[in-house]
Amino acid sequence: MFDESLVDRRGAVILTYHSLDDGGSVLSVSPRTFAAHMRLLHQMGVRVVPLAEIWRLLNAGASAGNLVAITFDDGYRNAYDVGFSVLRLYGFPATIFLVSGHCGKTATWPRQPAHMRSLPLLSWPEVREMSAAGITFGSHTRTHPDLTRLPAAVVEEEMVASKRAIEDATGLPVLLFAYPYGAYDARVQALASTHFRVACSTRLGFIRQGSDPFALERIDVYYLRAPRFFRRIFSPEIDTYIRMRRTLRDLRSRLATLSFGARDAREYPEV
Repeated sequence: MFDESLVDRRGAVILTYHSLDDGGSVLSVSPRTFAAHMRLLHQMGVRVVPLAEIWRLLNAGASAGNLVAITFDDGYRNAYDVGFSVLRLYGFPATIFLVSGHCGKTATWPRQPAHMRSLPLLSWPEVREMSAAGITFGSHTRTHPDLTRLPAAVVEEEMVASKRAIEDATGLPVLLFAYPYGAYDARVQALASTHFRVACSTRLGFIRQGSDPFALERIDVYYLRAPRFFRRIFSPEIDTYIRMRRTLRDLRSRLATLSFGARDAREYPEV
């Protein structure tokens, strides 16, 4: 039973998963842990809503401490093989951000953990099946580049080509975007706002009234993998813990910038 005394109504949660596998990398959550997370959300009576709705509901005055959106970055096929049935069991909506140019292939873009470069990504038939069952698909660009390092025309092509490919596959508008590596600047953000309704960052945190809809905070489940932490997701203690981890991560990024330069600092994993 969900303990209402644990609720911190200062923010809602966008959860980020990547791959559901037993590889043990910072981008992996085991199938067993994912199933436990979804069971806990159900037992806690959490209101799991589509990503497109969470920011609107929060700014409309909804109770933030009981709102969760579930997202997957990169579009690994194990979201179909493992995650799809679990989500359907509980009737939970979810959003999967696809790297459209790699659908049906593997995640061979830079900075992937070694074992994940061989993991298959969702194929277009699987995308169509999941879309027909209510799973939402968003863009994670065409090839998963660091957009801040590209000319504006190439950034826009990465966004638009991905958006169109997913729309052609699903027959539905693509309104959601996630920045590869969490990398964006004012120029990239402006382009995202031209083509999408919402964009997700990798900045650790709860979303609140006034959060930027084109840089929404998320909580990577890497930090909450243990069910004993996950079940307290709305507690003040977890809010403090996430703030601490964000501060440490920001500090690491600044130190990397001082040591290696701003461009090379991004080589450090976002999670």
